[in-house]
Parts: sequence; structure tokens; C-alpha cells
Amino acid sequence: MKTKKNKAVLENRRGWEYYYHFSLLLTAIIAILYGVFWAPQSVDYKGIIQKNVLGVISIEKMMGNQHAYKIDTAQGRFYAVCDSAIGYQSKVEAMTIVNEKGLIEKVIITKQGETPVFFERLTDQKYFDGFQGLAIKEPIYLGGAYGYSGYLGSIKTNNYIDTVTGSTVSSHAVAEAVNKGNSYLSGQFFNTQWANPYDLFQLSWKDMAMIAMFLIAFASAFIKKLVKIRLAFLLVSVVVLGFLVNQFVTGSLLLSAITLQIPRITNLKWYVLMAGSLGFIILLGKNLYCAWICPFGAVQEILNKAAGFKSLNISQKTIKILRLVAPTILWVALLLGTLLGDYGTLDYQPFGALFLFKSVWLMWLMLPIFLFMSLFISRFYCKFFCPVGFIFNLLNRWRNEEVRIWKQRVDRLKRKKKEKQETLSSHS
Repeated sequence: MKTKKNKAVLENRRGWEYYYHFSLLLTAIIAILYGVFWAPQSVDYKGIIQKNVLGVISIEKMMGNQHAYKIDTAQGRFYAVCDSAIGYQSKVEAMTIVNEKGLIEKVIITKQGETPVFFERLTDQKYFDGFQGLAIKEPIYLGGAYGYSGYLGSIKTNNYIDTVTGSTVSSHAVAEAVNKGNSYLSGQFFNTQWANPYDLFQLSWKDMAMIAMFLIAFASAFIKKLVKIRLAFLLVSVVVLGFLVNQFVTGSLLLSAITLQIPRITNLKWYVLMAGSLGFIILLGKNLYCAWICPFGAVQEILNKAAGFKSLNISQKTIKILRLVAPTILWVALLLGTLLGDYGTLDYQPFGALFLFKSVWLMWLMLPIFLFMSLFISRFYCKFFCPVGFIFNLLNRWRNEEVRIWKQRVDRLKRKKKEKQETLSSHS
């Protein structure tokens, strides 16, 4: 009876906001499942070859699961191979077309779901043109990518391509995909084997800086005195994670994890971000990422402290409505992404505009508003617009509620066991 009564009280407390959130969550899950399992369309690889190779006489697909082809033309024989690697938020698949001398003629992207404003940089800066003439009989290294697997460093070779600043992760994914395909072609048709440098793990100062910051944030849950240095720590986060490392949790990054677009361990930064931010919630029941690490949240809080203005007095009714903005925008972005087949719609967060100086036009308009409002309302964007903060806080509440219920069950079992023992001892 008591359990039923508590359940009835709980249901009475649930307002329309609860059911609104539930409907958004349910439809968002359906949209994601549809986007992952039903929406993707097959790629016409032979059609792409026909379009990019002149005078094709015949195209023969090689045996096996690899998308590899022998192409006969009036000018001679060519080869094409497709392979993929995980980029910033999606699997990037590249087709490499090679001539009979083992030199690359062209690299074509056949599948990708990266953030458009950053992936477009590769085309704008003619990144793909840089592959032309490179040999597949040895690895293609990546210049300007310190700390990433495949980094050129001091290796003496002309077989390399420079990364595109601001789109290093996507540049790396393309180069890794091309190398994987080249390794196959090299062994099959050019009797050459080589070790793929993109399989090697690299540890850079950026990785170590991120790990150190997450460890300090983790320690703050146990060492209360660390709260005294929190503001200084936030400033470090702005400089290190924001401007130097350019790493932050975004809606796109969370979607990549949900849809299992997970990179190899060579992309250590991805694992530090995801395992660290979610680990805080699972292990501690605290959203420490937003409170201690997020560089944009840090910028807002520092501006608010520096300004010292009196906080705006907003009614609870208005706050309730404003708190529906983040899940609503996230829901709209997910549905549009599913319908358009491009989850670049999730790129409505201000990180790119502030720290990478690259974003969609709408965010350039919104960024000054978010920063201005943060002078009067601490972490204005975080409280009412951030999809990551909304998801993390939601997960945190769920986790703590489940832990509370579990503890109640354990305590109830202990009481029953104790009562049973007392009953047995009284009878004896």
C-alpha cells in the first residue's frame, strides 16, 4: 500500500514538462535509430569511378569485402579502393584512384557526416589535391599533426600531406582512410608491404594536459580545498582546452558515441573527453565537466565574476520555460539531421565561433548575445541553451535516482534480514 501511495504522489507531481521531455526523448531515439539503421543509402562506387576516370572500358570488382576495383581504360589500367576512418563525429570513407605506376590520381569522399563548416575547409584549402602524385608503395604521412598517429615529424620522405589547421581531426581521418586503402592495393597489385603508421599510438603534451585537467577535476570531489583554485582552473581551461587543444564535448560528439562512431585509441583526446565527462557522472554522480572543465562555461563565469553586475531577477515561471529551450533545439536539430541525412545541424554551439573562429552564420549572431547575457546571468548559455549540459544533467539525475532507489532496496533487505534474525532469536 505504501509503495502504491508513493507512486501516486510521484505521478501527481509530474507536470506537463515531464511529459514534454518524455515525448522529445522518445521521438529523438526513434529518429536516431532510423538514421542509423534505415536512412543510410548504398553508394554507387562504380558510378563514382565512371565519373572520375576518363575513357572507362571495364570495371572489375575484386573478391572479398573490400571495395576494390580494377579499371581498364583507353589510357591504361587504374585501380580504385575505398576504406574509412573515424573523424570528429562520423565515419569518413574515401575512395583512392591509383594509376598503374602506383601513384594517386584522385581522392574522393564517398561518405562522411562531419560538421560542414569544418569539413568544407578541406575542400576550400585544396587538401584533396595534395594527394595527387603521392605513392602508395609507402605510407602517406600527415604534416602539422603533432601528437596524431601518422605524424610526419622528422621522417625523411616527400610522401606526405599537410593537415588543414582547424580541421586536424577530419584531415587525419581522410589520411588514415587513404592509407588503409593504399596498404591493401600495395600488397595486392604492387607486391609491396609496409607498416601503417596510423596504427601507432602517439602521446602529446595536449593529451597529457587534458588528462591532468580531468584528474584535478576528479580530485575536487574529494579534496574540498581545491574549490579555492576553481576560478583559476577555469581560466586555464579556456586557454588550454579552448584555444590550444581545441577539445570540448559537443552535441555532435555525443551523437557519435551514441551511434557507435568510435575512433581507435590512437585518438586519445576523444576517449579522455568522453570517458572523463561520463565517468564523473557514473562514478561520482556529479557533472564535473560542466562545472570544472567546459571552456565556454568557464568564459561565461569569468566574465560574470569580472563584471560584478547584479544578477537579473527572472521569475520561476520564465526559468521553467527557458529550460525547455535546450531540449527543444536539440530535438529539432536531431530530426532535421535525420531528414537531411546530415547531422551537421547539431553544429549550433558557440565553441567553433569563439575558439576556432569558424561557425555557421547564426552562431556568429548568437555568440555576442550569449556573452553579453552572461554578464548578468552566470553561465546564461549553459543554463538555458546548451544541449550537452542538458544531457549531462539529465544523466546525472537518472544516475543519482537509480543509486538512491538501489540503496533503499539494500536498506530494506537489511531490515528484513535483521527482523527475521530477531524473530528467530526470540522464538529460540
